[in-house]
Amino acid sequence: MKRFLLISMLLLAGIAAGAQVKVVGHRGVRFNTKTNPETPYYENTLTALAFAQGLGIYGAEFDVQVTGDNKIIVYHGPRIPGTDKSVQEITFEEARSYILPGGSRMPTLEEYLGQAKKYPETKVICEIKKQLTPEKETLAAEYVIATVKKMGMEDQVEYTTFSDWCVQELHRIEPKAKVIFIESGVDVHEPEYCKSRGYNAISYDLKGFYSHPDYPARAKALGLETTLWVVNDEEAVDWAISHGIDFVSSDHPERIKAYVERLKAE
Repeated sequence: MKRFLLISMLLLAGIAAGAQVKVVGHRGVRFNTKTNPETPYYENTLTALAFAQGLGIYGAEFDVQVTGDNKIIVYHGPRIPGTDKSVQEITFEEARSYILPGGSRMPTLEEYLGQAKKYPETKVICEIKKQLTPEKETLAAEYVIATVKKMGMEDQVEYTTFSDWCVQELHRIEPKAKVIFIESGVDVHEPEYCKSRGYNAISYDLKGFYSHPDYPARAKALGLETTLWVVNDEEAVDWAISHGIDFVSSDHPERIKAYVERLKAE
């Protein structure tokens, strides 16, 4: 009944429910490797990206880290499964030697973007993880943008980070880049602050936006796009639509896309 009333209100307001909110694959896709350790779709791998690309969704998010010897690797981390090691402390070659659940290895940035380029209609959102020093974040920003330009993918790649320093560096290096600021928890920054810092968009988790239901409208008034994460159930999609959220990032984009399409049909 609750969902029926919500859909009715959306339609009466003239909102095409599925047409507004767009779906992003969180780390491509994140099937549960604890219950199914043999799944080939481990997060941030080429197989996870290919799965997301095949869905016809807006985009796929992925993470990059700086290794101990200042090389760039595609990985969320920081810890490596089955070890007590952080990817930020080991060498690039050591990071590449690990076999991840499902049989994949950590991709290089060039490998990941090479797969992304096969589906230019699918955006890829590169999250530069917080690093041990601001200098390493600058190194990551410079390398990522240089690689994107070298591969001619400026229109396909967006950027996101939890680090204000990294936001500023990304815009210094490439002023035209779309950079999304991420935060989580109850005490997320107000949209007005984010606008003053030059962010193009904000991406807050469920707790962040649920605690501040007025933020999406305030962000929209400032010209800031909004992303809600991690959206893995229908109730969260309903909330996103009713509050005018632009994007939802999901571990299971295949499920969320199917639900959004059902809303369109209704």
